[in-house]
Amino acid sequence: MKDGARFFAYATWTVMISLAIILFTNRFLEFISEPGFIGTLVLLAFGFIYLNLTYAAVKRYIRKVPFPTNLHMLLAALVFLPPAVWIIVFSDAITTTEILILFVLALSCFLGMVYGNRAGIKARYEYIQALKEYQSKN
Repeated sequence: MKDGARFFAYATWTVMISLAIILFTNRFLEFISEPGFIGTLVLLAFGFIYLNLTYAAVKRYIRKVPFPTNLHMLLAALVFLPPAVWIIVFSDAITTTEILILFVLALSCFLGMVYGNRAGIKARYEYIQALKEYQSKN
């Protein structure tokens, strides 16, 4: 693996940020079981935060990867893992609320991975073009 150290760095900060987010948003997860607008809003906000984290991590990783790789899938899984473990371990019983939270979390990480990969490939192409242009000037 030519890109091992770089992947380790990305994996480390994504896991740490993912864990920090679940630590700070843990007290809001109880509002998801509220009926109506509040529960839906908290659930969507939770999903949106993890979608953006996964998108940013995957896009940044793919942008400067030296060759096409599928390690962005592992990166998305590493974003998903800390909150999923936290929700499962610290819940008294797995109810439909926890299953809903895990489903939204998984969907958010998946969508962030897919769209982050697309944006990263586009950014990598632009980066390579700019690098070639810079090298041709010198």
